[in-house]
Amino acid sequence: MPPGDSTNIRPEKSYFETQREALIEEICKAFDQVLLNLNHLNRSLEGLADVGQEFTEIESLWSKFDTVMSQPVKDAGPSPGSGAEGAQ
Repeated sequence: MPPGDSTNIRPEKSYFETQREALIEEICKAFDQVLLNLNHLNRSLEGLADVGQEFTEIESLWSKFDTVMSQPVKDAGPSPGSGAEGAQ
């Protein structure tokens, strides 16, 4: 090696650099696991949304039923002015 060429010389990595690289690798693996779990969660939520879509017609039917049942009941007796009161 020529004496003026110092570009090929790599000093030994310090303890700090070795530990930093190990921690960066561990963090990368943890992020990969988080990404995998988020993808799994996303697929589960999409499946849940699909199942929910199957119940829209049933929900609409029950909503109409609730609307009909919540209306006040009309009296089925004789209406005033029909002549039923003065017929005695």
